[in-house]
Amino acid sequence: MPTQTKSIVDPLGSPDWKVEEWQIKFLLSERLLHDVKKLVKSSNWYEDPVVAEIWTARLQICFTSIENFYKDFGLLPHVGDRLFDNDSGLIVTERSIDGNVRTITFTISI
Repeated sequence: MPTQTKSIVDPLGSPDWKVEEWQIKFLLSERLLHDVKKLVKSSNWYEDPVVAEIWTARLQICFTSIENFYKDFGLLPHVGDRLFDNDSGLIVTERSIDGNVRTITFTISI
């Protein structure tokens, strides 16, 4: 069975990234994608497995921040919240909710 290539232009997530039965996903902003494109030299930078792994690991930290925030305060981050520390963190620029499939997608930027 062929492996499915992750694309960083699509929402990224993990089956384990759930809060109260809601799947959490992340979408990289256009600005963030532009910065990634400048750093990666391959023509298919958006499907580069190393780039996808790096961003999935970084987004794991974002998910952990969301999960811990929810456990302590009973709320999910809103637009404008940072998911790391205030100086170097990724900021939530949009939050989309799809109740039909119980998914919340956070668009993040620098």
